[in-house]
Amino acid sequence: MVKYYENITIFKFDWTQVVRGFFQRYPNPHSSHVLSEDTISREVKNGKLYSKRLLTKTNRVPKWGERFISKNIVKIVEESIVDPEAKTLTTYTRNLGYTKVMNYNFFAILLLVNQLCAAVLPTETSLVQNVCKFLYNLTQSNIKLHGRTFVTCKRWILEALEFADPLAQVDVLIAIKSFLHFGYFDDINHHVRLLLKDKGLLMKHLNPLCNPWSEINFHALGCLEEIVTNKSNNHCLSDEFTYLIKNIIFKILSLLPYHNDDKLCYSKIINLCLHILHCMIIEKLILKSPDLIGEILGVVQAFLFYGIKGYSVTSPQLLRPAAMNLPERVHIVPKCKNLKNHKARSRKTLAKKNTSDSGNNAIPEHTGISKYSSDSDTSDTEINNSIHIDSKVRLGAVRLLQILVEITRSKEIFGYWPQIVATGSRNDARVLTRSILVEPVSKVRQNVLCALTELLIDAKPFLIHAEDTNHTSFITFFGTVCLMVKELHFTLSLILLAEKNVAVLTHALKCTAALVQGTPYERLKPGLATKLVRNCKPHIFHKDPTVRVAALSIFEAFVSSEPITQEILNILAKQTVGEIGSESSQFDTSSISDIGTEEEEIDVEDIENSTNSCNEITSISKDENACLLVRVCLQNISNKSVNTPVRLQSLKLMGRLVFNTGNLIFPHLENVTTALISVMEETENQVILHACRVLEIMSGCLANTETYSNGILFWNIIFESIISLAQTSRTILREAACDCLGSISGNVFTQLSRQRVILIITILFGAVRDEESAVRAAGLRALGMLVTLPSLEHATGFLMDLADTVCLAFEDKNLGVRVKSAWALANLCDCLSRQKQHEDVEPFPLEDLLPKLYHISVKATKDNDKVKCNAVRAIGTILYLCPQKYILSDTTIGLDALIKCAVLGNDMKVRWNACRALGLVLSHDPDTILPSSWKDQVFPALSTLICDSPNFKVRTNAAWALSSCNNYGKYTVMLWKNIVLAFENAQHVPSYVEYPHRDALIQQLCLTLSCVAAHTEKSELQSLWIEIGDHLEEISNFMKQFQETVLPEKLGDLIKAKVQLAQHVKNAHSVEERQIAQSLANIFEKTNRYDNLDAITSTI
Repeated sequence: MVKYYENITIFKFDWTQVVRGFFQRYPNPHSSHVLSEDTISREVKNGKLYSKRLLTKTNRVPKWGERFISKNIVKIVEESIVDPEAKTLTTYTRNLGYTKVMNYNFFAILLLVNQLCAAVLPTETSLVQNVCKFLYNLTQSNIKLHGRTFVTCKRWILEALEFADPLAQVDVLIAIKSFLHFGYFDDINHHVRLLLKDKGLLMKHLNPLCNPWSEINFHALGCLEEIVTNKSNNHCLSDEFTYLIKNIIFKILSLLPYHNDDKLCYSKIINLCLHILHCMIIEKLILKSPDLIGEILGVVQAFLFYGIKGYSVTSPQLLRPAAMNLPERVHIVPKCKNLKNHKARSRKTLAKKNTSDSGNNAIPEHTGISKYSSDSDTSDTEINNSIHIDSKVRLGAVRLLQILVEITRSKEIFGYWPQIVATGSRNDARVLTRSILVEPVSKVRQNVLCALTELLIDAKPFLIHAEDTNHTSFITFFGTVCLMVKELHFTLSLILLAEKNVAVLTHALKCTAALVQGTPYERLKPGLATKLVRNCKPHIFHKDPTVRVAALSIFEAFVSSEPITQEILNILAKQTVGEIGSESSQFDTSSISDIGTEEEEIDVEDIENSTNSCNEITSISKDENACLLVRVCLQNISNKSVNTPVRLQSLKLMGRLVFNTGNLIFPHLENVTTALISVMEETENQVILHACRVLEIMSGCLANTETYSNGILFWNIIFESIISLAQTSRTILREAACDCLGSISGNVFTQLSRQRVILIITILFGAVRDEESAVRAAGLRALGMLVTLPSLEHATGFLMDLADTVCLAFEDKNLGVRVKSAWALANLCDCLSRQKQHEDVEPFPLEDLLPKLYHISVKATKDNDKVKCNAVRAIGTILYLCPQKYILSDTTIGLDALIKCAVLGNDMKVRWNACRALGLVLSHDPDTILPSSWKDQVFPALSTLICDSPNFKVRTNAAWALSSCNNYGKYTVMLWKNIVLAFENAQHVPSYVEYPHRDALIQQLCLTLSCVAAHTEKSELQSLWIEIGDHLEEISNFMKQFQETVLPEKLGDLIKAKVQLAQHVKNAHSVEERQIAQSLANIFEKTNRYDNLDAITSTI
């Protein structure tokens, strides 16, 4: 028979080019096996082109086929149909050479199937078996039955399933499984109902009750597997049947084996059930329910130790999460541009990946169906290996856990940690930490470590709350978390000490790095980190580069911890390897053996081979006082023969050490800098790039002259190399060089020679005109940083050139360039503002410059949010600097842009920057610059923001903008009313992430209220009392708390408010006005709370 196949290729060309290429592909020097091409016929019918061509090709014949086929030259008929309207090209090829040995009559096959189904009765066991094998072979050859023949065949096979002898049932189930696999059943729900509903034909094999497990049960489950895994059917499957299949699987998993003789078959069935559950989860066929996570984890817990000595088979139990009040995930902004925090995996729609970290998570695609086994079963050579089958069950349980972790929110799964990850107390618990230690098969250990790594990464927001408490009668949940963290440290320490398989060791190191990232060492008793590092440190000298990278990443995680404890500082500062194996006698490593190595793809290596490397590294630079980590990193960086990933990880670690523990680096500044500069001559771009990043971080840290005074030495060493790098042909390195030049500190810049200063500025201005957008953006960023330096504040030529450059860059098509341009423009405007404050310096001519910057900035407010957030900064400063309205010709458009950006949009940074800009404008005689109606626009907008904005930083900046004004006009009473409402709304926090900003908001509202009160007129008292009279006690409480915590230098407006209201008390024309003024004045008294509210109310 002919083998059918389907091949899909995506061409990056339009349809016309692909069709033309198809007809012109021969003759082709790259297709020498095609000898000739002849067109037999070609005609156009109904707008379609029909062609028939004859191709002569050479054809390879297998050795065994040479006795049947003498010639290796064959004729191929190629028929094609081109439809230009539908844009389709359909081709059929037919081999004319081997028709005698490879041919079949489709209609004869249909006739034979009909006759067999009519003649063979379900009770004829032997015939039923052979017919089922024949039908199986038909489906494997992709011969699809249809019409009456398929209806007849389907009716016969279902009757055979119901009435055939048990000896024939296996072959019947295999045939049904094959039909399901190739999607023969169009109405899948109808056929599933026949098989499963009530007393369905399959149900008797899926509910064995007291009968022992057999191959029939296994193949019945295989039918369920095909229903679930067939992509053409599973999305059409109704919820009723997916729920039924799930219940069947859980029921089978809950049944214990009946006899020892059936253990092998039972293991295969359990493995297949776990695979079906895995498929249902990954295809989203199981409806979410409150108990689903607990049910799945119960299954994982029951079979995680299946087949391991000392652990009996148990039925899965529904697990319940621990009751707890977990905080929300808080986004942490990295403190340094080049040091990004490790991000947790985002919760997006589960995508099917071809590869994974462990290489074992992906479900294999169906390319065919095996006759007597499912995809999840084992080969014939393994079927008698009970140990291997048991390990497959454990592997299936771990993969089930992995897929559950991928699709479940970390907050939902963290409550199950004490039952599935680590107990913190019991040694016999069925948890992952115990599984790693007793699991004999390295492949399973590897997957367990992968799952544990994902769990640790997701749980980082919760692990940071672990607290080490003394033993009491009651332990809090986060005290339990502390015990789990300690158990994880102990377990991974054992693994790092005893594991010899490279793949498992690598994953153990990655898991350890994830644990270190999530552990709050400052909240725990010292000792945990020391024990972990003792067993980790030898691996930084391992001969396998992957292991070395993973080991160095652990130290990077330690250096990244905040705050760095004294214990970690001591670890990082060690100058020798120390006693690597000092505690090996305490550990029982007999349980971490490695059997089943026949299935491993990675050779087993002994880490003892790393001893020589260890001795070699530690002997380097013995006369230096640098710590071991610094010496190892420098050796890796300087040695070109070291594997590139190891060098890159060493550079990343160096960057972290510089930023967080500079006292370990800067005493050896010259040696470290020289080593980093030495790699600039290499051809490996990534190594040079990472070295530049480390130099940039060092430059930024050296800007703190109080701590480090070696800035000029540092720049003298690197200057020539960075300048040379800025002129290289490699884009990414030119970008890195610009970043380095922009990080130079003000103190160092003033000490550079004029020639070097001019060279730096010239190169950066040249970079802005580079062909590559990344270099242009880096050049603008560097210029934006240099303009903040005091030494360039009065360099008129530089400022004018920068203004022209920035305005030109706003026309760039690349968004990144425009973003950096807007940032540089805002910094330039800030520089002009600072310059204005120096009265002893000749003022900068703003009349010509400001209009150009103003119009560019207003135009930028219509760009992307990342451009807007700095454009509004520039507008605010320009309006603040402008001495007269006529210079900008129309200040209305600038004001409108600021108000629009403050009120509208989803980017909160744009909104609070716009509020800040409005406050700056209002602080400097707004009546002179802004249109006459500015109060009608600004005050209502800011009043709404302080009450209703979902972001507390926006509310705070809007309140600050209101406090910057010196005249509120008719809006004084309205502002009082809205500030009182803002106090009330601040008590309702819309999101957990806003809590840290609440106190700042309350303090700013108090300052703003003081400012508004200081400008309240006597004529406004009565109308003001009507609005806020019922809220005096509430306001008084806020003001009292404010005065207890505020710094004395911020009390200026509060004192002015007291004075103003005291003046109104003296000058009031009526008793009512005097009492109102006194009541308002009492708000601003620290100790004099409002006591006579009843008396005043009765008087009024």
